[in-house]
Order: sequence, then structure tokens, then C-alpha cells
Amino acid sequence: METKLLEKPTFLWTYPKKEVIKKVTGETILFQCKLSEEILSEKIIVEVWTNIKGRYHGYDMILKNGIYQLEFELKHSGIYKATFRWRHDQHEYWHWLTSPEEKDFAEIHVDPSYIDESIVYNAFIRFFGQKEIDKSGRPKLGQSGAFDDLKHRLDQLKNMGIKILYLNPIHPIGELYRNYNPHDLFPSYMQPGCPYSIRDYKAIDPELSIDKDHTQGPYASLSDPIKEFKEMIKEAHKRGIKVYMDLVFNHTSHDFVLQRLHPEWFLYKEDIKSLEAPYLYPEDLKKGKPWGDARFTMCPYDHGYWWEDAAQLNWNYRIPEGKNSPPKNPTIKEMYTYFKAIPKYWIKHAGIDGFRCDVAYRIPLDFWRECIIEARDFAKKEHPKNGSLTGDVVFIAESYVDDIPELFEAGFTAVYGDFSNKLYTVETLKGYLDYMYNISGKFFPENARFFIFPECHDFIRNTKKLLGQLSHDQILSERANKSRWVITATIPGIPMIFNGFEKLEWHPINLFSYSKIDWESDKDLKRHITKVNSIRNKHIALQKGKYIYVPTSQGINSQSQLFSFLRVYNSKSHKKEKKEIMLICVNMDIHNKCNTQIYLDENSLIDFSKKYLIKDLLNNKQYIREGKILNIILEPGESHIFQVIQK
Repeated sequence: METKLLEKPTFLWTYPKKEVIKKVTGETILFQCKLSEEILSEKIIVEVWTNIKGRYHGYDMILKNGIYQLEFELKHSGIYKATFRWRHDQHEYWHWLTSPEEKDFAEIHVDPSYIDESIVYNAFIRFFGQKEIDKSGRPKLGQSGAFDDLKHRLDQLKNMGIKILYLNPIHPIGELYRNYNPHDLFPSYMQPGCPYSIRDYKAIDPELSIDKDHTQGPYASLSDPIKEFKEMIKEAHKRGIKVYMDLVFNHTSHDFVLQRLHPEWFLYKEDIKSLEAPYLYPEDLKKGKPWGDARFTMCPYDHGYWWEDAAQLNWNYRIPEGKNSPPKNPTIKEMYTYFKAIPKYWIKHAGIDGFRCDVAYRIPLDFWRECIIEARDFAKKEHPKNGSLTGDVVFIAESYVDDIPELFEAGFTAVYGDFSNKLYTVETLKGYLDYMYNISGKFFPENARFFIFPECHDFIRNTKKLLGQLSHDQILSERANKSRWVITATIPGIPMIFNGFEKLEWHPINLFSYSKIDWESDKDLKRHITKVNSIRNKHIALQKGKYIYVPTSQGINSQSQLFSFLRVYNSKSHKKEKKEIMLICVNMDIHNKCNTQIYLDENSLIDFSKKYLIKDLLNNKQYIREGKILNIILEPGESHIFQVIQK
């Protein structure tokens, strides 16, 4: 019987489809596809076409149980593409699912494996100083938080289980329209201003780089700021701690160092904080209008706020409409080149490991994609490991609800939004996590990763948020921070501690002036945080396991106290099987005791026909249980982190 050769393939399904999935080095990806039954499979050759192993190449797939499949180990970080092609064994002509000329291949974004194993500490350098107000109300001058202050706390951070140190901007702050805190004891002219108003991206704020420990010689005034910074990074790396910097590319200071050379990179208005005022054009110079004058660079406007100490860069993207259209930036390509060079500069000269990207959603996605790909390639060549091109660099995007899927697809390792403001109740937290983890619908790429924290410089302190006027109460604030850290450290994502969280700090974050945290205070949660972090760092289910909400007898409403969930890890790759089950129960009520039941089901991977052991890793108590219903009793703000062990 003569075989009829089909001219076009019929793919019933493929994995991955034309979409983005997220992986980390050391994991595998299994490519699969199934063709229509009318194709004689024993006479068909199917390939996956991908650049995972270097240059684009076709790899023969194996037919197994009616499905063509091939598994790859992901050895190197990067952004890779893949598609499928097939041909009859009697023909040399290939049929493509997606042709090589098309851009909508499936994409596999591979990040360094340490990212899932890491807990972040956010260090606002200025908060590590000892600048105080004396009893007379006068400021004690001549001291400020510096790299050396942070360097001397690295051992404490390591002992807390920290593996990434993220720094707020460390660059010189602009003077023009510099912002200040009117309620501060320092007069406005003695306040340093907001570090997010950056004057020079390739320089370091001299106040942060004072050589306090005289490692560069007896004369601190002769020290080199970049050497001080590199010294701190070197000491962090010695302890296995990565260092991330802030990239602030939506805006600069009004007196940015290149403003006179590139006035077209900015927008100008005679009223710089007005949506109604018309934009100025270069030709308005003939009318005596101040186009190009740094004093008239427009302030950024976002989510109802004006940032008056900053100047909006003209990315030709998401510029607020005014009475007239904003002018186009005629040298946008040159601006792309300049800003793409900034992360490369710090990778080259300081060995930076990653970047948190401020207001990432207001910068063009094509810029971010180019910036991320080029920086990662540069890092591999600049800092090869063991002679191979495996250097890694990570990018994390700030967002709210804007463009989160698009930012993931542009190449960001992680994105963050409004998690901090969802920690009030079980009801708000449950709904937000359903959204984050694609439980209530498909919103984000497979294995999308979120950056999560109870507080940071953009949000009020956790204790203030939950307790209001009682935020100074030590017992209540301990309950608030203990409970919220257990949640943050045990749900999927990259958890972060903002400096002062462990000291139960409740004072508002002072962006514009000098701040001091009482590091010697008796109020201290380091022991609790260290215990939780140690548990997370030892258990793969808490790093990579699937999140499953566990319902309670309280239901989900504004009065619910108990937030309960599972983290289940079940891996069978490389012929190895590893299963781990963790059950976390947190009383989010910091005023009242919780006594309720939780309802487990088969998704937990527990064999309910047998008894099982639950071991609380926070207090080392263990219990034998059976069945799907468990009674949970917790004091206000207390938690269980159970490891479930099948008998």
C-alpha cells in the first residue's frame, strides 16, 4: 500500500507553546509534541529546534506512547527559544511549526539556581549611620551611614540566612529642587535629599563611601569611593552574599550630569508639575521659552503623585498627555545605548550580581529586553566561572499592577507589585496569591517568580500598617512582624527583609534626611527570623514547591484568622524522585487566639489511609495524625511550620 505523504503537519499540541516559561539552572525542560493520527508516526522524524546548547540546532525527538519528546538539562542562564519541525523519512524537506524567521517561538527564560534559594536583605545605607539628635535638640554632625557600617554587619546578615544584599541608590543626589522633610530636626539645607533623584549613575555619593575603618590608609579623606564600595562587595562575596543595586531609569535629578549635553532626553514645561501646561518644543526657544533649561524639566507623574525633585526622561513611552502632544526624543537610540551601559559599568567595575529596576513599567519593554540580554551576555564574558561563560546577572522589576506579564516576558527574573498591602487579612491575602500564582486564571508565564516583602521604602512600616497608634507596643509589634515574616518566607517567591524590620521599627521611612535605627535595642526579632530563614533554606518544598491553599472552618472573610497552605515538592526528573510536604499555619490575628480546623485533600500528596507525622520545625514538637481534618490552636500572631512525614 502506498503511503500518502502529507504536505502540512497537524500538531495536536506542543509543549512549550508560543509562550514564556521560567526555569532555573540545574532544572530540565521536557519538550513534547503530538501529531495527528493520520500521519504514520513510524515514518516521521520530528525535531525540536533550539539554541539551549549554543547555536540554533535541530535535535531528534523520541516517540514514546504516541508523543514525541526530548528532555534538556538547563546548564546556563539566559533567554532561549524553541520550536518544532518534522519531515517524512523519505523527504528532505522540513515542515515548521514556526519558521525560523518568525519571532513568536516558545521562550525558555533560565535564571541562576540560587535565586530560588535566596532571602534578600534591603540595606538603605543611610540608616546604618549613627547620626543622632542630642538632648538639646541639636544635631550631632560629622557622621553618616556608610559602606563600612554595613560591611561590619555582614556576619550578622549571613547568620540570619541572607544570600542577597540589595542596596537603595548609592549615587550623588541632585541639588536642584532637592526634596526635604519639613518635620525633620535638621533644617532643609542640611538634609541630603532623596537618593532616587540621581545626578550621576557612574558615581558614588561621597557620604556613603567615607573610609571609617581606614582600610585605604590613615587619611580617610584620601579614600577612593569606588574602592570602598568594591571592598564592601568583596566582603559580601566572601560570605556567599550576592549584591544587587538599584537602577532608576524612569527619571534623573533635574541637574543630571548630561542634561546640558542631551536636553532632548527630557521634557520641558513652564509649569513642571502640571498636566495641563503645554509641552515645550526646541523651536519654542525662538519665542523665549525655556526649552532645555534644567529648571523647567518636567517632574514625573505616576499614580496620582508628582515627584518634584526628579526630572522625567523622554522614553517616547507613556508620557502624560497635556494640551499638546509631547515632543519625540530624536536621539532615543543614543539614550538606549547610554542607559544599557549603566548595568554593564557596575558589573565590570564592581562585580555587581543583579539589579532592582525602579518604576520599570514606565520604561519601554524593548529597552528592557535589550538591556537584560546584553547585560547577561556581558556578565558571562566579564566574570566567567571556572573558565566557562556561566556568569549570572539578575533583573527584578518594580510594578504595581502595570504590565506585569509583559515585564516577565521582557526577561525579568522576578517582578513585584502590591504584596505588602495585602498582608492585612486572610481575605485580601488569599485573593492576591490566587492572582499571583495563576490559581484564579492564567495571568503570568509558567513558573513566574515574585519579589515579596512586608515593607520597604515605598510602603509604611509593617507595625504601623497593622497597629496604627499602637505600633510602638513591643508585644503587638512582635506578633505583627513574626506572623508576616513566616508568610513572606514560606510562600513562593523571593522574600526580602527591609532594614529595621528585625528591630520592630515603626517610625516612618525618612527618604529625604538622615535616619537612625537603634540597632542595640532590646526589641529584636533576629532569633525568630533566623529560625524561619534556616527552615526555608533547608527545605526544597519551601523554595520550589507548589503552593496549595488549605481551607479552614472559618471560611474566607474579613473575620478569618488562620491562613493555612501547603508547599508540595514532587520531582521525578533524571530518574530521581524527591517528595517533600510542608504545611504552614499562621494566625494573622495579632490580638486574639485562634482555634479552628483545616481541611486537607488529595492535593497534599498525603496518604490518608495511613497515619502521618507532622513536625513543627519552629518548636520541634511533633504529632501523629490521621484523616483530612486537623485542629489548629495558635496564640495571637503565632505560627506552625509543619513538615509532613508519611508513616
